[in-house]
Amino acid sequence: MQGPRSLIHKVNIGENRIGGLDVRKRLRGVLKTAVVVLLAFDSIVFGQLSIEEARNATHKMRLGSYSYHEEFIGKQGYGAPVILTRDGGAAAFGGGEENGKACGLLVKMDTNANEAWRKAVFPQFDELETQSVIQDTNGNLYVFMLSYDGKRYRGGSERILCFDKDGGILWDKTLGAYTLMNNPVISYIHLDKNGKIALRGHVVKDKPVKGKDPVYRFWQGWINSKGELEQKTGDIIDWTNQDWKKLFAPE
Repeated sequence: MQGPRSLIHKVNIGENRIGGLDVRKRLRGVLKTAVVVLLAFDSIVFGQLSIEEARNATHKMRLGSYSYHEEFIGKQGYGAPVILTRDGGAAAFGGGEENGKACGLLVKMDTNANEAWRKAVFPQFDELETQSVIQDTNGNLYVFMLSYDGKRYRGGSERILCFDKDGGILWDKTLGAYTLMNNPVISYIHLDKNGKIALRGHVVKDKPVKGKDPVYRFWQGWINSKGELEQKTGDIIDWTNQDWKKLFAPE
């Protein structure tokens, strides 16, 4: 849009009237129009749905919510069952139904909490348990869930799907291989400064001693928009230590 400054530069300062109208009056009209347009533009682009409005909308949609990640709801930059998005709207990922079949539902909402689009994610095997959604700096949405295959392992393996801002699927990736060992479980999802999605959780690396509980180690991962994962394993977690618990909570 051509702004008032560019219009002023086109006026011949030596002439005070153009087409019988006083230049100053004409410029005042232009400036008033520009202010109205800018105010309207600001309300559209910078209007932001509140997290309370987004949560109320998900309740009306009857979306399930992963209780272990609910503490991240409303925390900027973190993955959660419902988040605010960069376009002023929101996104939610929870358990639901599509055509009578149980599934995970990713729902994108506009600035009025109306549904813009939805994508169903169906189980690959027995069932899935939805966790969280997060958005990267390009507007892509990543959804996280636990995928279950009782024939191989009674616990879940992390499955991540990435969608573009219009709901087109970019990739579908599973971490681990439905076993106890080398099968990370994610407890923390955050948008890193470098644009990658930073993950924290726990993983079993050492074969458990018969009759004893497995030993869990601190796990970290970083995944990009291409689905490429970097990961590393740290020290044994002491679940009674509050310092460890802080690593899995919003900062």
